[in-house]
Amino acid sequence: MRVALVLAGPSSAPRGSQVLVRQLALGLAGRGHVVRLVTYRGRRIGAPGPRLGRVLGDLALTARLWRVVARDPIDVIHAHNYEAAIAGLVVARLTGRPLVYHGHSALAEELPLYFTSPLARRLAGGVGRALDAEVPRRADFCIAVTDELGALLRRRGVTARGLACIGPTGAPEELGPAPVPGGDGGLVCYAGNLDGYQNLAFLLRAFARVRARVPAARLLIVTHADGRAAARVVGDARGVEVIRAGSYDEVRARLAAAAIAVCPRAERSGFPMKLLNYMAAGKAIVASAGSAKGLQDGCTGRVVPDDDEGAFADAIVALLGNRRERERLGRAARRAVESREAWDAVLDRIEAIYDHVTARAEPGLVPVACTE
Repeated sequence: MRVALVLAGPSSAPRGSQVLVRQLALGLAGRGHVVRLVTYRGRRIGAPGPRLGRVLGDLALTARLWRVVARDPIDVIHAHNYEAAIAGLVVARLTGRPLVYHGHSALAEELPLYFTSPLARRLAGGVGRALDAEVPRRADFCIAVTDELGALLRRRGVTARGLACIGPTGAPEELGPAPVPGGDGGLVCYAGNLDGYQNLAFLLRAFARVRARVPAARLLIVTHADGRAAARVVGDARGVEVIRAGSYDEVRARLAAAAIAVCPRAERSGFPMKLLNYMAAGKAIVASAGSAKGLQDGCTGRVVPDDDEGAFADAIVALLGNRRERERLGRAARRAVESREAWDAVLDRIEAIYDHVTARAEPGLVPVACTE
């Protein structure tokens, strides 16, 4: 099958969506499919959130997708997130190709977090709810990365027969060798972008509580963002260092040096790909409940209530003082992402969706739907 994978962003950027798309492209190609990646050109991402530059980039993305579909006998357009989905809808309707929308988050949750004023946030929430209601249901099939997102899409009009929840899982080829236990006993690491939905202001407040009890503790923020964006987020927080990583190899190296990895995000509809990186690195993880996808509290990490600074700090302090517990959680987390069967099951379900949308004469072929 010939598949156009569409993403509104540079394919090589070290961000969660890009990682998921790259893994899918490699996995599908390994099964004999012809995959065409249609993305922004270059590595530059620019400032997050709505802006004129992204609109122009999305228009160019639509034209690029049109040329790919016109040149190649593409069977399926598989679009990730809203901008790519809108570009995919335009080209799909003009060319008669089926469109699979792969939702990574609910825009009503995410979009307001790019703004600071209450009015702008309310307006952004309204726009997000409108897009959540209109874009996914116009696709031929929807994939949601979490059950929470799947339930939201059903409430917005996506039928159960046109929806599957498929959580990301690590591609075994990218796991790397088993990590060596250890790391700097005072180093806490966050590896990811600096966008508003990541809840980094909460992380900095919680870490200030950690420093009050463990003065030697340090927080390392590893990100692709430029220095100005980092300065706006971090400000004059003590014991905090920002590293701009140019590759995933550098991210892995920074994670390997840390004692604990953290995920403060409270937004529930998305799936933080950083968790898979943390687990593959064999790190003890502290995560807010909203983003703790696939983690079991006390088994593969520590899960604390959303926006509870005291509980988040307590979990970090407890792990900083207990090397044996850190190593136990890290080993369990690593084992949880080593399953070849889980990755093969993801590819199996996506291939079944492609078969479903391209074989309209077989309406009974429906992948397993979401669970509640």
